[in-house]
Amino acid sequence: MRKSIECGYSHAGTAPGEMGISWRQKQAAYRKGYNGEEHMLTRLLVEHDHILKTLNLLEMQFLDLCRGGTPDFSLMRSILEYIQEYPEQIHHPFEDKIFSILLERVDEVELIQELIAEHTELETETRKIRESLKLLESGAVSPEDIMKLLSAFLIRQRQHMYIEEEKVHPLIESALTEEDWEHVQSAVPLYKG
Repeated sequence: MRKSIECGYSHAGTAPGEMGISWRQKQAAYRKGYNGEEHMLTRLLVEHDHILKTLNLLEMQFLDLCRGGTPDFSLMRSILEYIQEYPEQIHHPFEDKIFSILLERVDEVELIQELIAEHTELETETRKIRESLKLLESGAVSPEDIMKLLSAFLIRQRQHMYIEEEKVHPLIESALTEEDWEHVQSAVPLYKG
């Protein structure tokens, strides 16, 4: 666990073993191969890793701001654009399709519905931060306001992925069939291996 810093922000780090499944489990999944179910689950894990790395870059800029420094606003805008656009257009539609199958087969309906709703909420939060960042650069929003938004955003993004990996991926492994995977992949054509 990382310790709180001077701006009151803390989160569970993304070191091996601290984010969902362990680093060793992810490496084993990566080595298993790239076909069918394993490929799709592996791809979800890889995408989560990419998003986490991007969040880590955003966090570094956030910490600069917390310490009174001047973050790289151009980098922050690029990070937020990626965090908004890629999940919104590709990652979340794929997960939502998988989750819609789970809703018919598992008892954890409330959890799945919450995660689907969070996809939209996280996209809205990302847009708000992007807009607020523009306002910060022009002086219309205070650094403290941005720090509060970013702190909550970083924590929520990581918690969301943790819950998906820890609680939902095991459900996916046990509930989806090969036919389901074929249906999901054909329904989300941008999600090709």
